[in-house]
Amino acid sequence: METVKRTAAIVSLSALLITAGCSDSTPDSGGKTDPNDEKQASAAVVKAFAAGWVKAWAPDGKPTEAAALTDAPATFGPRLDDVDSALVAQSVAVTPQGEPNCTDGSNCTQELAVEAVLRGIGTMKWTSTATAVKTGDAWKIKASGDTIYPGLGDANYLKRVRTLPARASILDRTGKPLTSNRPVVIIGVASGNKATAATYAAFTKYLDVDGTKLWNRAKSSPAGQFVDAITIRAEEWDTLRPKFANLPGVLTMGGTQSLPESSTFGRSVIGTMKTATAETLKNAGPTASTQDQVGTTGLQYSYQQQLAGTPGGTVTLRDGKTKMAIKEVFKQEGKAGTPVRTTLDTNLQRYAEAALATSKLPASLVAVQASTGQILAAANGPTATNYNRAFQGHYAPGSTMKVVTSAALMGTGLTASSPLTCSNTINVFGKTFKNYDGLAAYGAGTMEKALNQSCNTAFISQHGRLPADGMTKAAAMFGFGQDLKLSIPAYGGEVPAPKDDVAEAASMIGQGTVTASPLQMAMVAGTVKNGTALKPVLVPGKDPAGPAAAALPPATANALRTMMRTTVTGGTAKVLAANGAVSAKTGTAEVVSNGKVITNGWMVGYRGDVAFAVIVEGGASGAKAAGPILKNFLTRFK
Repeated sequence: METVKRTAAIVSLSALLITAGCSDSTPDSGGKTDPNDEKQASAAVVKAFAAGWVKAWAPDGKPTEAAALTDAPATFGPRLDDVDSALVAQSVAVTPQGEPNCTDGSNCTQELAVEAVLRGIGTMKWTSTATAVKTGDAWKIKASGDTIYPGLGDANYLKRVRTLPARASILDRTGKPLTSNRPVVIIGVASGNKATAATYAAFTKYLDVDGTKLWNRAKSSPAGQFVDAITIRAEEWDTLRPKFANLPGVLTMGGTQSLPESSTFGRSVIGTMKTATAETLKNAGPTASTQDQVGTTGLQYSYQQQLAGTPGGTVTLRDGKTKMAIKEVFKQEGKAGTPVRTTLDTNLQRYAEAALATSKLPASLVAVQASTGQILAAANGPTATNYNRAFQGHYAPGSTMKVVTSAALMGTGLTASSPLTCSNTINVFGKTFKNYDGLAAYGAGTMEKALNQSCNTAFISQHGRLPADGMTKAAAMFGFGQDLKLSIPAYGGEVPAPKDDVAEAASMIGQGTVTASPLQMAMVAGTVKNGTALKPVLVPGKDPAGPAAAALPPATANALRTMMRTTVTGGTAKVLAANGAVSAKTGTAEVVSNGKVITNGWMVGYRGDVAFAVIVEGGASGAKAAGPILKNFLTRFK
């Protein structure tokens, strides 16, 4: 269920300065206005009036200064305020034009060029006429509606209408829409005390809205205001409507919102939309309004302006008595948004989410195209979340890192058949390391067998062969440590140079200071399949593409492919043995959570051109926790 809370947004914009059309005084007047020179006096009051108008239509501005310069301040001030409110002007520039035209010694006119920025639409320009009249010894502006806009007179008014183009869709790799404009219902309450305790309790129980906070908002809102709490799909409201039918104070409003096929589908990547807040309004651009539904996370946020397009609008001059339009005085055409095409595969995304739904623990799955680096699916489960753990999670990769470690050791001259001994424990400068997943020491073996059985001690026994930066350099060959620069935030992993031998040993089994996201580990598997690390791509043409590092040595790449394949046929990833020609590596990583040591279960690998990574937070092991999820995923497609 997508939630939307309306927060009043205050947009602070500086008023535009005005440029006077004539000087304050004649060259020989010594800087003073001669009250007996009607042109000087008229120009001075018009200039001051223009400055007061600018202040009146600035954010939180008041018409007091401009009204005081007229011959009827009490009526002109509210009139100027009303036009400001009708246009929803966020700023105005008022520039006197030329010199005053004086017909006698007490009456002068001067044109005013007005440019008002209508919030959420654009700039409206017009020319009005200010009439300065001499009242006693002072000059005043005649308090006429025509001074503000020609034809306003005493009763006519301006009416603004803003129109939003339909939001463009986010597309999958084939051009199929991942999002479309669907009917929604905005649910809220009337301001004040119309809603009862039972009403707010229902919001908490059925809509997961904090009833207490909603009550406080309703109490503090102006009388007659709709205080919205949440936006849900129309079909969801049809189910919930009976629960709210007899509760006082409940209000609803229909609308549309750009949504995926379900409230959970691709949520952490596609993103969510809500009524604009002060923060999201800044991202939405100068034509967005506080009433707009804007992207708040994911691609909906990153491409808000492209997807939303540009709103249009009209302003009509209307008869004050009949309310009928006299004429259209301003029109700006809106511009439809442009779709955002992604690399996502709709079916694989569905399969990934269905697979994660089988887990009782938090889990993430990423699938990428090994030959291009394009992201095919990214899911987080078992329940939907806005936080994209699949891209942003900082996890110890555990034994999946042994793929990188094997490449590092091959760089020192070892091969898949080099002998490595698997013992129960190994001590490195006082630190004892052991094996996970209940692995019993099998003694003599090879590096390939050590990978197949995921023997920590066998790999750590070779830590002396690696230079201090050996793991860091090897990890770089798989794309670690880069700023991924995706359209949405993503973490490229980190393998810092170890501070000592103990840290180096820990990094060889994906522990210590080594961290990676599921996306990065999927790219590691893709590197083995492709032979070259690639940059991940989510939005082609926007995200950097191509190699992320030099190609792996061919012998290393070939050996790793064989070793990952035999891990499935005769090692810890045998849960996938019936799922075709799969190559994989399991992993179990120890982490500290709330003061307790728990394990996360990993599995990475590839089948055909699809590389993948799965992590299960709190999973007993890679084989037991991540394996069944991955098997479910691979079973759903060929």
